[in-house]
Amino acid sequence: MARKKVSRKKLLKEPDEFISTTGKVMQFLRERRRQMAIYGTVALAVVASAFAGYSYLRWQEGKAQAIQQRAWQFYQEASRGGSNPEGEKENYQKALENFREALSVYGWGHTAQVSRIYMAHCHYALKEYDQALASYSQCLDGPFRRMAFNGMGYSYEAKGEFAKALENYQENAQEDGNPYQEEGMLGIARCYEALNQKQKALEAYQKALARNPKSRLADFIQWKIGELKG
Repeated sequence: MARKKVSRKKLLKEPDEFISTTGKVMQFLRERRRQMAIYGTVALAVVASAFAGYSYLRWQEGKAQAIQQRAWQFYQEASRGGSNPEGEKENYQKALENFREALSVYGWGHTAQVSRIYMAHCHYALKEYDQALASYSQCLDGPFRRMAFNGMGYSYEAKGEFAKALENYQENAQEDGNPYQEEGMLGIARCYEALNQKQKALEAYQKALARNPKSRLADFIQWKIGELKG
């Protein structure tokens, strides 16, 4: 089919399609220039605010870690023991106060969990077992989960609640590769002894020895096995 011819005169009178579209776009942009400028300013403000927030959180975390270092010094001094029980208690108390301060400054992530787990250790050392349990329970889903179960086992055992202590020791005892596995197994044995279930206690000690015959506690475990056998 033959293409219809359009005269040059007519073409010149009609607006060019590209030029017409471009003009419309430019007009659209001019009309909305102020609106777009506002959107751009808002976007920049959001980015700047996010960066400022991130920087502030990093600063808070650094401040909390500095307080933790101070707390750690008191904790180490207390852990050395010595012939001054009052001084030891005072250092644990100072460590606890500093770890608590660090947590108030920054309460998120790994840094916060460090504060919580050491607050729990301090409470335990000060024989504040209920407070220790409360702090340990806040670490059961974090990187110090195994340590928390171990601490809860010791805390319940110190309170004489051997059935609850047993439950927490079992969490570590049944997990291979756990650095607290042996402590968990021995904790189970002690709890069975305290509950006057000597046969179960004997089996727990035997299992612990079989699991790690070269343990530094091997001599003690063998002695306990002999004692329970009579």
